Amino acid sequence: GDELLQRRVAAVNKILSNARVKRRRDDVPPSIICKLSGRIMVDPVLAPGGQSYERREIEKKLEENGGHDPFKADVRYTSDALEGNLCLKRFIDDYLAEHPWAYGA
Repeated sequence: GDELLQRRVAAVNKILSNARVKRRRDDVPPSIICKLSGRIMVDPVLAPGGQSYERREIEKKLEENGGHDPFKADVRYTSDALEGNLCLKRFIDDYLAEHPWAYGA
């Protein structure tokens, strides 16, 4: 869990420090950017409403909003209803492997 995340963060930081090519954020597919944080997702989860979010971000919002979905106020759920979006995670991992500059986007 946390150890894996720390290793991924360390890898991201290393790539950022070695990056020479700057790219525009517009080059990053919108589907891999969390609507809550505006950053590329590391641990994407699928919410009952069908939207994917970064796990930490949606859990924080659900706590703040009393379980209401941040974009669909009539939809309520708990973090137990979130499912890891493994397909999106694989896509993000593959995308970042091919486009290491995107870590800084």
